Amino acid sequence: MDEVVEEVLPRLPPVLVDELVEEVLLRLPPDEPTWFVRSSAVCKPWRRILAAPRFRRRYCEFHGTPPLLGYFQGHGNFVPTSALLPAQPDRPGWIALDCRHGRALLAPSNGYGNPFDFIVLEPVTGHQSRVPSPVHDGLMYCASVLCAAQGCDHHACQGDHFLLALVSTDWRRRVTSGRLYSSETRVWSEFTSLHHPDVNCASHMAWPSVLVGDALYFSIDTIIKFQLGTLSFSLLEKPIDGNGRLMTAENGQLGFAAVVDVRILTLWSMETGPEGAMGWARFRLINLEMLLPDDALWTPTHEYGITFVSAFAEGTQVIFVSTCVGCYTFDLKSGRVRTVPCSRENILPYMRFYFPAIEAASADQEQ
Repeated sequence: MDEVVEEVLPRLPPVLVDELVEEVLLRLPPDEPTWFVRSSAVCKPWRRILAAPRFRRRYCEFHGTPPLLGYFQGHGNFVPTSALLPAQPDRPGWIALDCRHGRALLAPSNGYGNPFDFIVLEPVTGHQSRVPSPVHDGLMYCASVLCAAQGCDHHACQGDHFLLALVSTDWRRRVTSGRLYSSETRVWSEFTSLHHPDVNCASHMAWPSVLVGDALYFSIDTIIKFQLGTLSFSLLEKPIDGNGRLMTAENGQLGFAAVVDVRILTLWSMETGPEGAMGWARFRLINLEMLLPDDALWTPTHEYGITFVSAFAEGTQVIFVSTCVGCYTFDLKSGRVRTVPCSRENILPYMRFYFPAIEAASADQEQ
C-alpha cells in the first residue's frame, strides 16, 4: 500500500491587530516622509490606518515638535533635508524673511523704495497668498508670519488664516514702527511706534524673529519685543555684541546663542532675578572643537572665515553653525551633529509634519 505523504505547509503568521500595527506606525521617523509612502504600499489595512485622521492626530501628539524638512536660504531657494520636494523649488528675485507654522514669508529683492507685495507660501502644497506691503518709502524692515487659526496646534498648518507682523525702522528719525496684518480681515493695523536712539542705516534687518508666548522678538541693533495682543514695543539689550541669534531656551523663555572666541558656542536665557528684574543668564558652554572637523574652526585673517550661529529651528533645540568649511546642525538635546549643504547666508529652517501617504490614501478612498 502506497504511503500517503502529506505536504506540510508553513503556518502563516497571525494577522496583526490594527491597534498593534498603529503603535508600530506611530514610530515612523517624522523627518523622512518617504516612510509613509513605503508603509502605505504594504497592504490595504496599513494604508487605511495611515489614511485615518485619528492616526494623524496621534502621530503629531506622539512626536510633539514638527520635524525639520529643509530650509530656505536668503535668496529664496529651498534646500530639503529630507525626501520632501517643494512644490515650487526656487524663486529668483525673491528673498526669504521668515518661516513658521508651515509657511514661508518672501519679499522681492528689489522691494526697497518701491511698492511691492509679500508672498506667504506653503511649500508643501505650493499655495501662496499675496499681501500688499504698507512700507514702500525706502525704510528698512523685517517681517514675520504666524498661524492665526483658533485652537490650532501648529503641527500641520495648511490653508488657515495667518498674521503678518511688520517692523520697520526710520534711522533718520530714530523711530521703529510696527503693524499687524490679518488674512481674515485683509487689513493692516495702525502703526505703533517707539523711539529707537541706537538704530543706524547699517542695521541688519534680515535676521528672523523668534516667537515666545504672545510676543515676537526681532534682533536689530538691540532686541525689539513686539507684543501681539497689545501691539506694544519694548527694547532689550543683547547679552553680547557681534553675531548671534535669538532662540527659545530650554525653559521656554527667550534665549540667545553666539560663538565666542571662535570655538565656544555660548547660550543665554532671559531669567527673572531675585528682585523681579529681567536679565540674561549664561547657562551653557559648548566646545565646538570637540564636535566639528579639525579644519572647521580655521581662522583666516578676513571676516569670511568667522564661525557663527546662522539659524535656530524654532520649537526645537537645533542650532545651525556656519564655518569656513561648511554648515552644521547641532541638536542641544541629543548632542548629534550633522552636516547640511548650505552657503554662508541667512538660513530659515522649515518645519512641518507631512503625510504624503495619508493624503494620497485619503484621496484614493474618496474615489
